[in-house]
Amino acid sequence: MLANLTGLGIEHLIAIGGDDTLSYADKLNGLGVKIIAIPKTMDNDVRNTEYCIGFSTAITRASDAIQRQRTTVGSHERIGIFRIFGRDAGFTALYTAYATSIRCAIPEYKVSLDKLIQLLLEDKHANPSNYALIVLSEGAEWEDYKVQEYGEPDAYGHRRKASVAEAFADEIKRRTGEETIVSDLTYDLRSGDPDFIDKLVALTFGNMAYDAILEGKSGLMSALVEGRYDLVPIPDAKLGPRKLDVASSYNKERYRPLYSNKRGLPIFLTRAS
Repeated sequence: MLANLTGLGIEHLIAIGGDDTLSYADKLNGLGVKIIAIPKTMDNDVRNTEYCIGFSTAITRASDAIQRQRTTVGSHERIGIFRIFGRDAGFTALYTAYATSIRCAIPEYKVSLDKLIQLLLEDKHANPSNYALIVLSEGAEWEDYKVQEYGEPDAYGHRRKASVAEAFADEIKRRTGEETIVSDLTYDLRSGDPDFIDKLVALTFGNMAYDAILEGKSGLMSALVEGRYDLVPIPDAKLGPRKLDVASSYNKERYRPLYSNKRGLPIFLTRAS
């Protein structure tokens, strides 16, 4: 990498991506490369910022897909199960559930399988159209269950995860006999045009990075902190991805987002950590 940068005459590098990309950016910064980072991942789990490019578009598309499928799930009177990205953090699942008012399971908290199924059955029976919906992070687990991995690891040691949605659907069928519809809301959310929020943030982050280059700065990342644009240190890779604060964002009794006590929070409801 260092030889290529020198050979190409690149004096300043902008690294755009999530935890893997930025962990390598942190390494290059330690080796003396002049580098500015921009957080971009629909998982929204980069430290030191409240927002990553791609997050709003992912939630918008996931919400639209779930709203469209209400008709299908309701007409068949089933339980609709939606799987969404979120290997280590539950931001995408939680905020999709927040926007669509459905239940969710996140990696930060292991739910009780029996209780979750019972809540969905209560939702279904209380619904005049006799259906229920839930969104699961790909890394969500319940007691006595661990997400299975398969295939060869990538350059950062990550292997593919088996579908937690399919596993959950099998458990519902085995325990209750209820029919389900499983939808994978993963790669489809990562393509196409961004929404307005992502266009606004991406353009601003990019211009901030360019300004930082012109000022000779290095080792910094464009970010949103307390709802304001700022430059912050590139996150320390050893700390791992940012996680949801379960106590303030997730209802552990109802397995759904918390809607109360939001006054005074930044626009995206969480603070950089």
